[in-house]
Amino acid sequence: MAETNTESSDANQAAALEKMVRDIDRDRMKQIGSQHFTMVVGALTLWGAALAWAEVTGWGIASAAAIAGALIAGSVIPSTIHEWGHFAAARLAGAVSPVFEKPKRHFFLFDFPMDKNDTRQFIWMSWGGILAPWLPVLLIAVLVPLDRISSMVLLATLFARAVSVAVFELPIVLRTSRSGEPGAELGKRLTEGGLPSSRLLGGAAGVACLMLLLIAI
Repeated sequence: MAETNTESSDANQAAALEKMVRDIDRDRMKQIGSQHFTMVVGALTLWGAALAWAEVTGWGIASAAAIAGALIAGSVIPSTIHEWGHFAAARLAGAVSPVFEKPKRHFFLFDFPMDKNDTRQFIWMSWGGILAPWLPVLLIAVLVPLDRISSMVLLATLFARAVSVAVFELPIVLRTSRSGEPGAELGKRLTEGGLPSSRLLGGAAGVACLMLLLIAI
């Protein structure tokens, strides 16, 4: 009987500890989520206010502010969506992915320990981050009139960031699916200069997108 009571007590303590961990994780998710939501809305508002200022006054400085706002929004939005795409896919795959107490470098919100997750979970997590930045590209292309230079800059910047992410992360996913070594493939991609080259290609794609918009519209 005493042994049974001890086992029951241990089980209750384990359940209470697990619930506490879940509650902490949920609270951290809400806190970082609210910060990221504020960042995204603030960036869009900054661009929108400058755009309205330019349309009302026709001033060159207002147009320049609208373009600057578009560049800021085009950087903040995909960076945020990209990380939440990684996080959502990791959770859907059942991966160990604890939320940080505070976001790192403004956008990173969770840890993904390679030794506690398998290849399938890594691939799911990666695809979430690769696909997520294309959502704002599609939304802006469909919902925002592209009749102003700042609107074109916003779309082109979003496009550049989505391409940059895909160029960097797709090779890692494809190689990992063959080797089953996500950590090693990530390291190889970094040492071969994948990060700067992906940014360069993404920037070129953004410039090309802007040129095509200027010609077509």
